[in-house]
Order: sequence, then structure tokens, then C-alpha cells
Amino acid sequence: MKTIIFISALLLFVQNAVAIGDVSSEYLVKDSVSWDGSPYEYVKGTPEITVQKININPGDNSLSLAVHCHTIPLAAYVLKGSVQVVRLSGENTTFRAGEAFIEVMNIWHKGIFTEETELIVFYAGIKGVDLAIKKDAQSSAGACKLT
Repeated sequence: MKTIIFISALLLFVQNAVAIGDVSSEYLVKDSVSWDGSPYEYVKGTPEITVQKININPGDNSLSLAVHCHTIPLAAYVLKGSVQVVRLSGENTTFRAGEAFIEVMNIWHKGIFTEETELIVFYAGIKGVDLAIKKDAQSSAGACKLT
């Protein structure tokens, strides 16, 4: 019982020490579906969180990433510039600096960039599984799904 009281007092002290000054919080994105309304799911395995900063400079032209998919959940924040995400069905949307989004999972898509862009991407992956799978001849007919 003394241990519980001590831990509670310690947590109260730490909380007050951390809360000195002005603290604010804002959700950038929170949802149970991706930007296009498609579901995502957590995958089984040893969890591995990856945070990646991606810089894209298309120069004077637009730059299109190869068609790819993600078999793990991920969210991105656009620090600078913009990205147009396009599904093979043609459905698309554009995210601009200051916006966050939950990316589609198990769906073939690509990103198109027309200006210098910086993204921070948060992957909720599993150890040993690639962050993205590039569409090629072997995967052209198949679904994008972790087996």
C-alpha cells in the first residue's frame, strides 16, 4: 500500500514538473479509415515503428512515384509543398503543407509531386516487412496484401 501511495505521489510530482509553462495539443489526423474511406488493419508480427522524412524535388517538371502499395498502416504529415495521391481507379486527392493524412493500405497507388515537398511519414509496421511494395510484372494481376 505504501508503494502505491509513493508511486502516485511521484507521478503527481512528475506531472506537475512537466506541466510548467504553456502546453497545447491538437490532433492532426485521427480516423479508423484512410483518406479515401478504405479500411486499414494492424498486422501480426513483431511491431516496428518507423518515422521517415522524405524530400522530393521534381525540378521544373512533375515527378511521379512508381505505383506501389503499403501492407502496413501509415500516416503522413506534409511539412512543405504538396502531394497528389492517385489510386489506379483514378480516385485522387491532394494534401498540402500543414495537412496530415492516413494513407491507403493494400491498394495500388502513386504520388505525384509538382513542387519541392517534404513529408514526415509514420509507419506502424512489423519487423522484416517492407514499408512499400513496388508494382511490377509479378504483382500486376495480384492484390496488394501481406501474405
